[in-house]
Amino acid sequence: MNKLLDKVTFKHGAVLNNRIVMAPMVTWAGTDDGDVSQEQLDYYKARAEVGGMIITEATYVDEAGIAFKGEIGVSNDKYLSGLTKLANTIKSHGAKAILQLHHGGRQAAIYYDRGGIPVVPSKKDYPFIDYPVREITQEEILRVIKEFGDATIRAIKAGFDGVEIHGANHYLLQQFFSAYSNERTDWYGGSLVNRMNFMLDIINEVSKVTKEFGKKDFIIGLRISQQEIHGSNFGFGWKENSELIKRLNKTDLDYVHISAMGNAVDGWRATPSDKEENFTELYAKVIDPSIKLIACGNILTVKDANAAIQVADLAALAREALMEPEFAKKLLENKKDKIVSEISPERLKNLKWPSGLFDVIIKGEGWQGDIPKHGYVTDVPMPGDESVIQYQRN
Repeated sequence: MNKLLDKVTFKHGAVLNNRIVMAPMVTWAGTDDGDVSQEQLDYYKARAEVGGMIITEATYVDEAGIAFKGEIGVSNDKYLSGLTKLANTIKSHGAKAILQLHHGGRQAAIYYDRGGIPVVPSKKDYPFIDYPVREITQEEILRVIKEFGDATIRAIKAGFDGVEIHGANHYLLQQFFSAYSNERTDWYGGSLVNRMNFMLDIINEVSKVTKEFGKKDFIIGLRISQQEIHGSNFGFGWKENSELIKRLNKTDLDYVHISAMGNAVDGWRATPSDKEENFTELYAKVIDPSIKLIACGNILTVKDANAAIQVADLAALAREALMEPEFAKKLLENKKDKIVSEISPERLKNLKWPSGLFDVIIKGEGWQGDIPKHGYVTDVPMPGDESVIQYQRN
């Protein structure tokens, strides 16, 4: 039986002190220029003992991919100073620091707000966005692939232990994999196999620069969504994802991270409509044992985390890491009964949430009337948040 405090060794030799991962979560707190803020450093410092590996919030490899207010940049060497501080902060108690690399594609709402037109795999009507988009050219595709490699070099220079390629949550890599949004007829679209090529070419580019510039044990991870099915819009399901994972088995990936964003009720236990097994169980059956599987979504207690690592290799905490910054530390100190799984007015001041995160969760400032504002996640329900909201009102 897997235990939360087991050490975990990745394919290329990196060793985690335990099976607990902090999932990437947007804080809306970087500077307007894309630099790491002091608020963010304080936030990550408070969570340096939350798990054996900490994945940063999304960082943009190209300004045309900026999706969030306050998103951090990794697109230029000018960001190295702040990224180095961030890596050192995360690693201060022995956790592995992973930089998440991101391009928003059609979701690059901040890029639009700043005067740009976001790119998409195929130009079509997307009724859920309120701004124009344009089809990305093959020349631009090749440039973005190289940008992921250049960003990886910067992560290495900044002292990160690895990178996570963001292929989930409807951003550019997922858009290329999706049959709904990718209707191209070239190398990067059309058939299921061709729709994998953009993601695979990015992984290969990251692997190439890692071998040239990184340490042997540098970690390469990929985050993908459980599925993409919204009403009649079918992007991919568990069958397509299983075929993708079979291709991923032949790459240099150290881990695959399954995102359950948008399924807050079931989280990692969510089940496709045509199977009794959940997504995590299905993907655990096809992934090569040399590649670790990370379960994420609705892991809010020690019991939840223990259940997740009986199916996957690692359990990623998202909201729980916001509420309990010392999750792994308390387990290690045999203080399981002291682990907290809800927020309260009394605890809030010690959680070091950046003001942007506080504004979205507590103040609801991601909304403008009934419409979500550009650059914000629309809803982040937290156990106990009603008590904090009421306290703030009083």
